[in-house]
Amino acid sequence: MTDLETRLRDVELAEPPLGFDPDEVADRAARQVRRRSAAVVVATVAVVAAAFLVPSPAPVVPAAAPVPPSLAEQSRIRLVLADAVTRALPGVHDLTLGRSSADSIGPERMSVTAEFVDSSGRPGNFQLTVRGARAAHQVVPADRLCTASGSEARCVRLPQPDGGVLVLSELVYLDENGTPVRDGITGFLYHPDGSTVIVTGGLGYPLTEEQLTKVITDPAFVLP
Repeated sequence: MTDLETRLRDVELAEPPLGFDPDEVADRAARQVRRRSAAVVVATVAVVAAAFLVPSPAPVVPAAAPVPPSLAEQSRIRLVLADAVTRALPGVHDLTLGRSSADSIGPERMSVTAEFVDSSGRPGNFQLTVRGARAAHQVVPADRLCTASGSEARCVRLPQPDGGVLVLSELVYLDENGTPVRDGITGFLYHPDGSTVIVTGGLGYPLTEEQLTKVITDPAFVLP
């Protein structure tokens, strides 16, 4: 080893100033790490809390199956029918309800026959059928009625105040003498909610258009 190398090793060189305190830098870095960690924890807690606070969709409750009208509803419909016939046919007597084999009860449906003798002594009958909205599929849609043309049939559509429609259909034919004969009027009342009331003529005295309209449009002919 040369004398120069020995002298160089013995010289103590002072470190140049850093311009900052290393301990302070380390403390600052540690604080930043702690703040970032706290922010991550807060964000995570917020997400978890939101997952618990957001209401879950309400369970879908299936619609109840249609059921036949109760005995109380059946009785009410018959009373309403008796009152409607009395108002539509002044002087009517010997009125009986529900004695026909065509009477029937089903899910959201009731059919009942009215038999009577009018003020002139002529016997007659007709059938009333009331259906709820969920039994609407059993009825011919209103837009499919009054589509046939020809002189052998008459069909009119009468808008109702509640937005429904009353369809009156009448079949006319010629007897052996060539005289036009009415075969009775059938009424179809379609309510906006899908419920319907139907009146079909029977044997004997046929209801006039005015009489049928008074009967079929009674607002009490509804099923819950």
